[in-house]
Order: sequence, then C-alpha cells, then structure tokens
Amino acid sequence: MTNTLRSIRRGPATPERVLVLIPGYGDTPEPFLDRAATFDPNEQWLIVVVEPQTPSDRGPYWYDVDESGPDPVALAAALASIDALCASLLSETELNNDALVVAGFSQGGALALAHLVDPTSTITPSAAAALAAYLPSRAEELIDLSRASQRPVLFAHGEDDELVEPIRGRSAAKAFHRSDALVTWSEVSGGHRFDAPLTSELEAWLSALAEGEQPHSPPI
Repeated sequence: MTNTLRSIRRGPATPERVLVLIPGYGDTPEPFLDRAATFDPNEQWLIVVVEPQTPSDRGPYWYDVDESGPDPVALAAALASIDALCASLLSETELNNDALVVAGFSQGGALALAHLVDPTSTITPSAAAALAAYLPSRAEELIDLSRASQRPVLFAHGEDDELVEPIRGRSAAKAFHRSDALVTWSEVSGGHRFDAPLTSELEAWLSALAEGEQPHSPPI
C-alpha cells in the first residue's frame, strides 16, 4: 500500500516511539498538533497528525454515516490509508510495531479502534487511544477483537458530550475489556472537544506507556 495521506508532525529527529493522531469529522490537523504540548510536554513522541481524506465545505472527513451506520466503502478506504501511513512511518523510523501507538478523536478515535481490530490491517499498533469515540462497526467479518488482547487501550469521554454519548464509548470499552484488552476507561467533565480534560487523560496514559507501563483501569 502507498501512503497518500497529508500529515504534519512534531518530535525528535531520531524517535524511539511514534504516535499517529487521527482528527475527527470536519477537523484539520493543525489545531491538534498545536495542542501537542498538553499531552506530550517532554516531546517523547514523534507525533504525526493526519488529515481526513475527503474534503468538503464542512471540513475534511473520513466517512459519512446514515441510519445503516458508516459508509462501508469509505470506512474501508480510511482504514487502509491509516494502515499504509503506519507502515510508512515504521519503515522511515526503522522502528517496529511495539513503538507505535494510534490515537484519535471522535470519528478519528473510531478509526483508531477499528484499525487495531481490523483483520485486514498489516500493522498492529502496541496500543490505541479513543477520545470521545466509539467502535464504528460490530460486524464479525470487519473486526477481530482478539487483536486487542493484552494491548493497552484508552477510552476517555466527556460526561456532557453532546455528539457522541458516553454510553457508546463505555460500550466499546466493555467489549474490548471482555476481549482481554488492557482497557483504561475515564469519563471526565466536559463535552465534545479535543482539549483538557480529555488531553490530560491522554497525557497521563502516554507517559505511562513511555515509562514501560501497561496502564489498566477497566470500566465498572
């Protein structure tokens, strides 16, 4: 696969770990990278923020959603593009999957989860983070939750999220927990914004990973 996604980055010239960060529907990458100091204050990660691949007058997006769920063709294309980017970054940095984390916000967080458990993915990151997100498909042929077994997965959700109800994030967290993922569930104050306190939860979780820990605080 060939990486065709536009991305911007920040981090050390010779990184030891890579964070792929996926914005949501209508989001551009620049504001996400501008907030990098809030979740990676010591610049321990090469942070690569990608742009959603479909332009529109509402801003770029990954896939449309109707009463049947996400557009399956667009979802598959988005997952393939994320997978190609991850492969390209690991080749470029000469790192292996253990150094890679994929995270995202809203629709981007849904993609981060879906990529981890997509049976067609060629790259399996060591961990994934979903902020204000959900699992976009439960079709058995599209997901293999066993791929998340013993891998840290962060779910952080604002209790007042007006776009993605917290129960959707909690439901996904429970499904991953039942599949033996090392789930951290955190429901915080605030709404649907890539900002504190969601980014504070991401910062604590990434710091633990950088220290070689495997954070685990599953949903009750």
